[in-house]
Amino acid sequence: MTDNSYSALASLFKPHSNAWASWSKLVDSDDFSQLRSKFWGEKIEDEARDWRTSHPEVKDDEEDDIFPGCYALNLGIELTVEKLWVRQDYIRIYQYCEMRYAAGLTSVTQNARSVVITGQPGIGVFLQ
Repeated sequence: MTDNSYSALASLFKPHSNAWASWSKLVDSDDFSQLRSKFWGEKIEDEARDWRTSHPEVKDDEEDDIFPGCYALNLGIELTVEKLWVRQDYIRIYQYCEMRYAAGLTSVTQNARSVVITGQPGIGVFLQ
């Protein structure tokens, strides 16, 4: 994994701030590093299409929270759970973040665009 973390994190701090010193790069074996390595640059639409193609028995069903684009994401790393059900809400959030990223720097302050995503405990669905 290449270390390109400095430029992304540096854009969050004001010039001459020593906040960068308190941020350290995760080791490659860290779960979050593994997730980034697996999914960085991958399209969520491709993942969904591939999963839906390999699971033709899964049909859209509003009562069961199954909409177009929903699928079981195989995280592919050793966690308590290896699969996560990607809900319609997650797809909307992803598309919003993708739009913000594509817009580039904010025009007034020339800072990197960012979002904060929060959630409700228990809203997620894990597949075992």
